Amino acid sequence: MSQENIRTFKRGTAAYNRGDWEAALATMDPNVEFDLTRVAPDGKTYRGYEGVERFWLMLRDVFGELQIGVEEIIDGGDTLVTRVRLRSTGRASGAMTEDVLYQNITIRQDKAVRAQFFRDRAEALEAAGLSE
Repeated sequence: MSQENIRTFKRGTAAYNRGDWEAALATMDPNVEFDLTRVAPDGKTYRGYEGVERFWLMLRDVFGELQIGVEEIIDGGDTLVTRVRLRSTGRASGAMTEDVLYQNITIRQDKAVRAQFFRDRAEALEAAGLSE
């Protein structure tokens, strides 16, 4: 089961990176939640395909093209803890930016149902019920 979850996560990330939002959304449950309360100034949780697309449009407006590099995947069964490196070029400034985030991706029946984002690895692991 967990190898399938890893494939689902990688398939969704690859689709996002190539700009195929439809294929990326196909790896998610229609009621998916993106919880950015720990990493974003607005502290929002985006719900459903519409919410995720709204979040992605906001990212594109600010960062222009954003690429997600997967650096680590910790298999926690139904929840994957991932370390990703975000690389972008600011739409207005042209400045290149890079950031590291941790994600807890909960997958059920080959669909992501929840993504929680963290800045701290230990916090992400603890939230997933895992330890270093």
